[in-house]
Amino acid sequence: MDYQEADKLVTVFSAVKGKIQVIAKGVKKPGSSLRPLVQPFCHVQLYLARGHSLDIVAQGKMINFYGNVRQELFSTMQAIYIMELLDKTLMDGAPLPNLFNSTHQVLLAMDEGCLTPLLLRYFELRLLAELGYTPVLERCVGCGSTGVGEGFFKLAEGGLLCRECARQEGGVIVIKPDNLALLRLLLNSSPQVVQKVRSNPHSLEQLEQFLEKYLEYHLERRFVMKNTIRFLKKNLIVNG
Repeated sequence: MDYQEADKLVTVFSAVKGKIQVIAKGVKKPGSSLRPLVQPFCHVQLYLARGHSLDIVAQGKMINFYGNVRQELFSTMQAIYIMELLDKTLMDGAPLPNLFNSTHQVLLAMDEGCLTPLLLRYFELRLLAELGYTPVLERCVGCGSTGVGEGFFKLAEGGLLCRECARQEGGVIVIKPDNLALLRLLLNSSPQVVQKVRSNPHSLEQLEQFLEKYLEYHLERRFVMKNTIRFLKKNLIVNG
C-alpha cells in the first residue's frame, strides 16, 4: 500500500511478532535496495527501526524469493491466495510460530514443484486450527457419541453429528467417507506426507467446496483470489 510519495506500507507475517505493518522508506525510488524485499510472498529477514507509530524497515536480506512459484500463473495465484488468507484472518501483533512454519513449508514445497490441491487444503486446516476452529471429526459435537461414520457435519457447531443428533438438528452437510478420511489425514500429517497423497478429482472438488464453506462461515470473510482462480481455470479449460 502506498504510504507517502516514495514509501510503502507493507504487511509482514513474522514468526516472532505475528502480522504487523511496517514502513519501507524510499522503496519506490529507482534502485532501492529494499524493493525486492517487500514483494509478495518473499521469505526475508528484516531489520526494523522503531518509528513514531510503525516500525521502519532499515535493511534486510532475502532468504527465499520462491522464484519457481512466480514462473507459473496458477502457482503464483495460489501463493497470493495463501497471503490473502493470512492478511484477512490474523489479528495484528499475535505471534503464531507454528502457522508461520506451516506457511514456509507449503511455499517451499510449491517452489520445489510439489503443489497439489491437498497441500492447499492442508494449509487451510492449519490456519483454522491456529485460530481455534479445528473441525471435530472423532465424536458427535451434539452428544459426544463416537458413532459419526456417516459424515453429518454441522458448520455452526464445527464438527460431526451422529445420525440421531443430525436428525434433530437439521441443516447438515454430508461428507463422504473418502473425504472424511482425507480431512483426518490432513489434520494429523506433515506437508511431506500430504504431498504424496493422491485422490480423485471429484473428491478433491468436494473437499475444496466444504472447506471453503467452513472458512467463510467461521472466519466471516470471502476470499477474492479463490473466485479469481476458479474463473481463470474455467476459462483456460474452455479456451485451451
